[in-house]
Amino acid sequence: MMFEELERVIEQFGKDKGIDKKMIIEAIEAALVTAAKKKMGPHVEIEAQYNEETFEIELFQFKTVVEDGDVADEDIEIELSEAKKDDPEVELGDSIGVKLDSAMFGRIAAQTAKQVINQKVRDAEREIIYSEFLARKGEVISGIVRRFERGTVVIDLGKTEGYMPLKEQIPGEQYRIGDRVQAFLLDVQQTPKGPQIILSRDEQKKISLT
Repeated sequence: MMFEELERVIEQFGKDKGIDKKMIIEAIEAALVTAAKKKMGPHVEIEAQYNEETFEIELFQFKTVVEDGDVADEDIEIELSEAKKDDPEVELGDSIGVKLDSAMFGRIAAQTAKQVINQKVRDAEREIIYSEFLARKGEVISGIVRRFERGTVVIDLGKTEGYMPLKEQIPGEQYRIGDRVQAFLLDVQQTPKGPQIILSRDEQKKISLT
């Protein structure tokens, strides 16, 4: 098995981050395929499948069945007699999957998997936050002032941060780090860095604050 206690890791990621188990498995499969192609070459056809019984990510290298003695590239072709050892009914021209030893990719595969999983987790978390705050657009929400960026007040909303630009602030109102502020959830924008929550306290927008 490529990853020790793989099932436990998958369950832990799903529980702690609220990420769908299937998404995590697909991320690990993609990581192994990437590692395999990096080691064996981009022209090699590789597929990964999660075995729920053994908790193993199985790698298969697909090759085209050719006549004995006609193999021009062992990475993409296999002799008919050799292919019949795995599948007695295989015929010339068929594509047959040969199982690979996942352990052969060692640390590279494990590191790649970790990176892909972390990225999938971040993407999923961002999507959850985006959907949650998009549904609250137009509401009055509260948070704590954390810092200032070129006149913009950055407010901690718990799961993410909200941004209140200078033009959305009440003229003359002062904010200090640690202050609890109520603001109108003006907009939610999806950016490459994740969802951006735009807040406002502009009186002209007739915000009802308590």
